[in-house]
Amino acid sequence: MILNLLRVEALKIEEMIKRSFSEHATQQLLPEHEKQVKISEADLAKIKREPCDICDVDLEACHQAGQEYMQLTLDLHLGVLGTPVGRRMFAPRKLVVYMKDGVRTPGILLREGATSGPNPTIHVLEIRTRRDVRDSTDLLPFLPEYREMMTKLPQAKKHISTKTLWVPVTDLICVTKTTLKGIVPEIFQGGDGYNAAVAELSRLCQSWSLPEWDELDWSKIKDMTTRELLEKRRQVAEAAQQGACISCPEFLKHYAMRQDEWVIKENIHQLRQLMSDQNLQLLPDYEQRIQVLRDLSFIDETSRVELKGKVACEIHSADELVLTELILDNVLAAYEPAEIVALLSAFVFQEKTDTVPTLTPNLKAGMATIIEISEKVNAVQTLHQVILSTEDSNDFVSRPRFGLVEVVYEWARGMSFRNITDLTDVLEGTIVRVITRLDETCREVKNAARIVGDPELFLKMQKCQEMIKRDITAVASLYM
Repeated sequence: MILNLLRVEALKIEEMIKRSFSEHATQQLLPEHEKQVKISEADLAKIKREPCDICDVDLEACHQAGQEYMQLTLDLHLGVLGTPVGRRMFAPRKLVVYMKDGVRTPGILLREGATSGPNPTIHVLEIRTRRDVRDSTDLLPFLPEYREMMTKLPQAKKHISTKTLWVPVTDLICVTKTTLKGIVPEIFQGGDGYNAAVAELSRLCQSWSLPEWDELDWSKIKDMTTRELLEKRRQVAEAAQQGACISCPEFLKHYAMRQDEWVIKENIHQLRQLMSDQNLQLLPDYEQRIQVLRDLSFIDETSRVELKGKVACEIHSADELVLTELILDNVLAAYEPAEIVALLSAFVFQEKTDTVPTLTPNLKAGMATIIEISEKVNAVQTLHQVILSTEDSNDFVSRPRFGLVEVVYEWARGMSFRNITDLTDVLEGTIVRVITRLDETCREVKNAARIVGDPELFLKMQKCQEMIKRDITAVASLYM
């Protein structure tokens, strides 16, 4: 089908895929996506940040670096938790920082590592912030240059309170270098231990700039992927902290407006991605098959159909790739019509048989050639990860393809149908059906011979049709 569509310049493959059943649900959502894009674009137009000589220089780059830093931090935490060394670095009593409902919140790890599964969580003792709504400072990445700007934590001892909870690793923004002593389990016990724990927490909450809030040194992890991620993260952290915009008196206000603008633009981008041809479920499979056709020279680099492709378009009743290779490699020229039609039976017969056919040396050589060509085609399809259904598979080795080669060979040579049935355990109806389909395959190969300009093969295929189209296989109906 792909080759036939490529021959029609007015048709786009993507348009055909959109009309397929598997894309129906996706296409139904397009009007809703278009509506959401218009709403988001209207919201974007409402964001009007006044000009600023300081922030206009590099606010956008600074904000983008901050977003990348936060994403790389998440990738780091997830990657580290996947290693034994990394899990041990998430040790009990380690001071951490995470986002709770958008509010930057400190906590203390209560157990090592994180839970397993697709959505890992960490068990923490939360140091409550007494805030339910985020402010503009919560949008900033947790970097030294920004920590002085962040909203202060409760500092009075009477305002210090804690609770235990499970926090998704995706909300974690910093694992600090600090392992606290005298907090857990003392905070749960009351008395002097409790008072000392509250006093220590009060001291920590005096300022985000205290060295206790500095990040853990991840350099102990020697994994190359992690080291590369850390280096990239270091670079974006540097870019995020060197912006001239940080010195602007209205930096927090401008940064928050830039964040709102960025969120809306990201939403629009994601919606457009969902609406684009690249989101079609069948597109990757189509592109893989295109690459197979390219590697086998059925199409050129610009997806123009070559001679091989034109020949393959004539084949409908058999595996077009293998049979086309067979035709253009001039394999059939070495065989007589009876042998050709016998070998072609492998393309239309796929049922199980326990009978081992008795074959001539010529037929055995033909079988070996077909298997060799099919394995070459399969190797290219496997290389490009093309998944074939059982019906589409061109496996000539493990599947019973050659079970009727002897039967068809003798039938083409004139043996009676009664004697033919003694050569195999395949049912008579199946034999008739295979020979009938073979007539169609012979006609297609004959058309292919005409396209490539091979008069000898054309005449041979005519002869093949004449040899098999007789007696019971040529009757229009068994009732007539």
